[in-house]
Amino acid sequence: MFAIHLDAAQEPGAARDPDAAFNRLALKVHAVQRATNPVLRRYWDAVSDGQPAAWNEIPPVPVRAFRDTPIVTGTAEVVFRTSGTTGGGSGGDSGGGPGDGSGGGTGNRSGGGTGDGSGGGRGNRSGGGTGDGNAGGTGHGIGRGEHHVASLELYRAAAQDNYRQHLFAGAPALSLISLVPNPAVVPDSSLATMAGFIAREPEVRHAAWAFDPERGVDVDAVREAVAAAASVAATATGPTTTEAPPRPASATPPPILLLTTAFALVQLLDALADSPLPLPNGSRIMETGGFKGRTAEIGRPTLYRRVHGTLGVPESHIVNEYGMTEMLSQAYDCVAGQGPPAAERVHRFPPWVRTRALDPADLSPLPAGRPGLLAHFDLANAASVCHLLTEDYGSVTADGGVRLLGRAPGAAVRGCSLAAEAFLRMTGAA
Repeated sequence: MFAIHLDAAQEPGAARDPDAAFNRLALKVHAVQRATNPVLRRYWDAVSDGQPAAWNEIPPVPVRAFRDTPIVTGTAEVVFRTSGTTGGGSGGDSGGGPGDGSGGGTGNRSGGGTGDGSGGGRGNRSGGGTGDGNAGGTGHGIGRGEHHVASLELYRAAAQDNYRQHLFAGAPALSLISLVPNPAVVPDSSLATMAGFIAREPEVRHAAWAFDPERGVDVDAVREAVAAAASVAATATGPTTTEAPPRPASATPPPILLLTTAFALVQLLDALADSPLPLPNGSRIMETGGFKGRTAEIGRPTLYRRVHGTLGVPESHIVNEYGMTEMLSQAYDCVAGQGPPAAERVHRFPPWVRTRALDPADLSPLPAGRPGLLAHFDLANAASVCHLLTEDYGSVTADGGVRLLGRAPGAAVRGCSLAAEAFLRMTGAA
């Protein structure tokens, strides 16, 4: 039922008019969601007149609604849960932060840290404790959102090409160190699940999980993993078969791909303050999440300078990822090795996602460059709901890029709350 082409470019005529192809797919998926999901049907019938003629006429569903009622079409293979510490916030794992993408970012899937499990941001894939689907500390948040996902394979398909393009960037071999928990420990974390996808890619020669939901970053495990990566250079890699003989040993260790939330990265840097740990040449970092709810905040340019001084990874090799538990697709702000200064970056989603900035007062669309509440339409969410109203604040560029400005200010959040209350009232879930 949901066998759609994620790449809208595969639609007939997409090369000539990708927006028209996206619109056709969006309306097809919307029709299925409306026909098969009574919760969504009641909401859309209450707030709209007739059938939409375009995807942007489909009313977005506030992500706060995921806290209060299951939104799924069909049977869920897995349920991802938010941390619940940010009031069910939107946004995903991303940084955010006014102007420079710093501090208090949106990131809900993120997490790190022990204790409250609030990784700031995505309130979704993020740090809440074991069993809550987030990437961080223990304990159970109140009112955690749930994303009922019909197919893990669809999630992998939505994520894979994007992370390979932006993180692997053609590297023939990598060692992986993850400051995101092992998905075996937090199976209902969308961020941890994506980290598991990455760890199974054929270029990954060695993977180390160096974050414990109870204790935080395992610095000794990081040191051991860096040493293990160096030892990979002294051994042949790859399976021994008649078709693919083992590759010769190399004196140069493969680059390391470090997966981390922003807060976990700060923990690591603090622990290594007196003993820098340079990573091999070509190493790159995927960082995600902000610092909301934490005891310290740090601007992203400052964070990247600290990374360079302690780990030897230049700013050009640090990639920020933006995502959320309620959404199967992600946005990245650069390709590893090609990143401009943080303040100049723009996040981009794959072609099956469209983003708008909406006026918090009435949810009317804003022109390019004007900041507002971000609403994403993700075709990968075919089995839940595609059009999402987040609590992330930002603007959209003329060519569809997204500039993140962090969590929405108070007045905008109140607008999100009212929208969520209206959803529950209209669907009978209140």
